[in-house]
Amino acid sequence: MKQLFLFVAIALTASMSAQDKPKEIKYRRSSLHSIMVDDAKLPNAKVIKEVFTKQPLPDKYNDHSLASRSFAPDKYLLTAAEKTALGAKTEGKAAGKMKGMAKGAAAGATGGLVDTTDAKYLPQVIEKYLVANNVARDLVAKWFNRGANGAFNMNLIGERGSYDATAMQVNAAKGSVRGVASIADAGVELIGNTFVVATRFNYVSKKEIYDAAQAALAAAAAVAGGAAGGKLKGKVPGGGVPNIPVTPEMQAAKDAAYKKATEGYIVQCTSYLYQLVWNDSVEAVFYNDLWMDDSKIDAKRKEAFDNSKLFSLKYIGDGKALANVPLSLKKKRTDEELIAAATQNASDAAIAKLQRDYEVFKTKTPLYSGNPITAKIGMKEGLESGDKFEVLEQQLDEKTGKTKYVSKGKIKVTDAIWDNRFALEGEAPEAETPAMDKDGKPLPPKPVYTETTFKGGSKFYPGMLIRQIK
Repeated sequence: MKQLFLFVAIALTASMSAQDKPKEIKYRRSSLHSIMVDDAKLPNAKVIKEVFTKQPLPDKYNDHSLASRSFAPDKYLLTAAEKTALGAKTEGKAAGKMKGMAKGAAAGATGGLVDTTDAKYLPQVIEKYLVANNVARDLVAKWFNRGANGAFNMNLIGERGSYDATAMQVNAAKGSVRGVASIADAGVELIGNTFVVATRFNYVSKKEIYDAAQAALAAAAAVAGGAAGGKLKGKVPGGGVPNIPVTPEMQAAKDAAYKKATEGYIVQCTSYLYQLVWNDSVEAVFYNDLWMDDSKIDAKRKEAFDNSKLFSLKYIGDGKALANVPLSLKKKRTDEELIAAATQNASDAAIAKLQRDYEVFKTKTPLYSGNPITAKIGMKEGLESGDKFEVLEQQLDEKTGKTKYVSKGKIKVTDAIWDNRFALEGEAPEAETPAMDKDGKPLPPKPVYTETTFKGGSKFYPGMLIRQIK
């Protein structure tokens, strides 16, 4: 008989009312270490770095952060030989000069929203940093609470997976095939779902972009105007194009439109996703050759782990996002506050993009209630009306002893979406000019939700997990 494998903080029984809402649900999350590509040449780099290192990770992941949260890419640039090994041709001096000229022209046309680092090889630069600093090994060490003496324990794994840590530790110490098999579920469910997201930011004000675009349009208009003036010569005194008088009302409208178009800041964010490689062969070597606990310290095993090249991270892909913070807020804000808000929202949006694009990175979220069907996710995760989710029930596979997720139905996001994006204190998540109807009258404010509502079923209950599907 199949049994529900529950790892929630409260008991979910068959008699639970569909309206019950658990105060806290414990479930197995993927784990995340987030680092920043620290390009000091970028505008406002100091503010962005400070915000990044202080902002909390998305709560749908376990915080698996290591001590170092940023690195300078110029210390890990690829050599010509490394580029050649990647199948790339080394650029000559002339090509580099032309590239620099093109880059300068692009900067003038986009208000400075141009990378200061060659992003072509950035995934490899990040990987070079990860390897040089043994990040994969340190992620494993954190999973097993490795002490200064080299001893491991199962406390963190037991806590995050609702396992019996003591029993797991005994089995790990056995070093046998059977002992390792008894704890394999933790490797599949937890350790193997450990990710590193390396994020690169770029900042620009909307005014810079707008002014640059207007300058380009003005230049084009001047050329067109010169041609038109030649055709009108003799018909308009002095030649050229007739001047249209600008009334105070027209100027005021123009100034208002300019102000609205140029208020605020944009932060561009590109996040690169890597996954810790944890499979049967890695697991076997770890438990058989490297594992030890406080009951039996072995200096040779400690040294072997310190120098081990067993662990690695594989590149999954990247995601890009933009976020802006307008200045039309309830109270005046400093540039630092506005940049901070845009930085956090851009970072959240990039992670949401990675979740949508890469199946392995998709998170599971517990239902908050069953009638109505709600969950504590929203716009920060990129939700839109009509998005589809699969509803899963956690079960124990008695044949393998591992957790499996059984589909129990599908649901869709309604128009009632929680706006959980970051907002400055005292502001709505995204403060904007109130929407107007066709007569110029303000529309009523949108409803404020504290969770997102779904539709599509009536037999779901709090604690069931949902996962987005296409």
